[in-house]
Amino acid sequence: MLHRISMALALLAIMPCTGAFAAEAEPAPVPATAPCAAGALPDGAAERSFAVAGWPDRDYDLALPPAHRCGVPLAVVVVFHGGGGNKENMRKITCPGGDLASDGCLDRVARAAGMAVVFANGTASRGGGIISRGGIRTWNAGGGRDGYICASGPACTSAVDDVAYTRALLADLSHRIEVDGRRVYATGFSNGAAMAHRLACEAADRFAAIAPVGGQNQFALAGCTPAARIAVLDIHGTLDRCWPYEGGEGGCLASGRYVSVAETLAGWAARNGCEATPERTTLPPRAAVNDGTQVVRLAYRGCTRGSVEHLQVVGNGHYWPDGHAYARPRLLGGAMSHQLDTARAMVAFFAANAKP
Repeated sequence: MLHRISMALALLAIMPCTGAFAAEAEPAPVPATAPCAAGALPDGAAERSFAVAGWPDRDYDLALPPAHRCGVPLAVVVVFHGGGGNKENMRKITCPGGDLASDGCLDRVARAAGMAVVFANGTASRGGGIISRGGIRTWNAGGGRDGYICASGPACTSAVDDVAYTRALLADLSHRIEVDGRRVYATGFSNGAAMAHRLACEAADRFAAIAPVGGQNQFALAGCTPAARIAVLDIHGTLDRCWPYEGGEGGCLASGRYVSVAETLAGWAARNGCEATPERTTLPPRAAVNDGTQVVRLAYRGCTRGSVEHLQVVGNGHYWPDGHAYARPRLLGGAMSHQLDTARAMVAFFAANAKP
């Protein structure tokens, strides 16, 4: 696997011989590592879970890269699970074939790029622990007006303040590691994708970019005025049955009316000062992959407040492309595309879109 490993090496001074004996070089000093602050995690890779003060049963998992050093600012990717999911199964959804040991898992790709990864937990539904050990959880991603579904379920209908939860999570995280405020990113799947859109609207002061998968900006029905520039990479399958690409009636666990991809993209293009018509490019197929799907990139030009791109995954259903097929196509629509390496595409986008 590809890991960026930062190691402090003492330089060996090699001096040329000028006589019978070479002068012995003084050993180069080894830089001292700054002591970790109270509560901070020590240098190196780590995987830990932490509670969020004021938010019982809403802990998060943190995965640190080998390059982590106390006091050195670190990029962070916050990941939001889908409706009915939890932080544990979200990690698996991002892995090719559901293999947590795969180099293609989002957390492994991001850590190889020197980024920390956080898997956040939504609000648990009563009795959900009987069905899933981690609980059946949802995010309040907005909606619930003008005939559109409240995305998603109990968290939305109960008006849970998940923006406040996310801010509290980031505050706790800042006691564990040195967070690079210019490089905090969000992604999510389905309901979690819609939550990432909401954060782009309401917490652009904390996030530099989002890369939602399979969910659109339901929150924008109530208005969306980011306080700072933010970049958007939107990923969605054209045969998604749970969140229809064209919007309108759909749903897997909860049926209702959904905002379309086109509405979401038009909104972000307008907010970010982009040209209205994107440039379309069909991406070449991945080697040895022939699954009947393809990827089209829509890139908006002239943006003044953050780039806007869309990866249209033609033939993909309600899946994280090249991830874990967690249910049958009859429920989710289409098929899972393996033409897009989702984790690497979004990590590359994040790396290119830090705050100024």
